[in-house]
Amino acid sequence: MMYRKALDVAVKKIDPSLSGTLGPKLKALHKQGKLTTDIAEWADHVRALGNEAAHDDTPIERDDLTDLRGLTDMVLRYLFSLPNLIRKRRGEPLLGD
Repeated sequence: MMYRKALDVAVKKIDPSLSGTLGPKLKALHKQGKLTTDIAEWADHVRALGNEAAHDDTPIERDDLTDLRGLTDMVLRYLFSLPNLIRKRRGEPLLGD
């Protein structure tokens, strides 16, 4: 659930106008060109895993947890780390400040 929360907070930083659940927000970022198609498709798969983990009584499998962590890392890198590397080189204000 904390990976989902981290993604939700990141999405709000990038586009505060987005509302609703995480899945549609990530799809909206993809439509805006802020996430690649590959990341958006992976996000949809991993979002379903996160829903299962949040709502089922059975514990999440280690491989599924690894996927959730990997997606969260990839989205944060794509939305913040990579753009900030470019902004830093240009002398522009960093995202998230």
